[in-house]
Amino acid sequence: MNVSNGRTVAKADPLEAASFINRMQRLAKIPLLVSGDFERGASMRVDATTIFPHAMAFTASRDPNEARLEGEITARRPAPSVSSGFFFPDADVNNNPDNPIINIRSYGENPDDVSAFVSAFIAGAHSVPGERVLTTAKHFPGHGDTATDTHLNLATITGDKPRLEQIEWAPFRAAIQSGTDSVMTAHIAVPALDDLGIRRPCLLRFLPASFATSWALRA
Repeated sequence: MNVSNGRTVAKADPLEAASFINRMQRLAKIPLLVSGDFERGASMRVDATTIFPHAMAFTASRDPNEARLEGEITARRPAPSVSSGFFFPDADVNNNPDNPIINIRSYGENPDDVSAFVSAFIAGAHSVPGERVLTTAKHFPGHGDTATDTHLNLATITGDKPRLEQIEWAPFRAAIQSGTDSVMTAHIAVPALDDLGIRRPCLLRFLPASFATSWALRA
């Protein structure tokens, strides 16, 4: 729905986007699930909607209710008109100052803070009667402790499994306990997880979690 306009990307008009998606739904034999990367609310992709800051600004308020309100407002119109779900909240713990891609998209460097704000956003997004939208916790198994932009290259998380359990995975557990509808896997290699008994050819060792997870599900 976003259109390239020279160096920038023009945001979708809410009415045009809703009209287009409704037309696609009428043409579809199976109802479509349409999701948006609404990390700053619908305003990230759709024009004339409530503008929110990045996630880390909410943590600076020290009040998870602010994240709950963002989830609630984003779940209201026009977001449900153009999207069945959000690729949010970001459950990464931003504990690497050299991280070029997560940074302020994360709720912070403390796993307890990230867990609290992730849970609050999910609760808000699920709180609007009659507007059931799907949330997505990302980027499992954790994209915070990287110094690589995974849009450009493969990043590696070098921590051992106890560290992953204590830091990176805590917010994802909180998200699941709070009822998140899905979890997005990351384009990240995690050597600590490579010896968990998943039977796959040796050529698949140290491939990204996004690929390894799909392989494990088929195994």
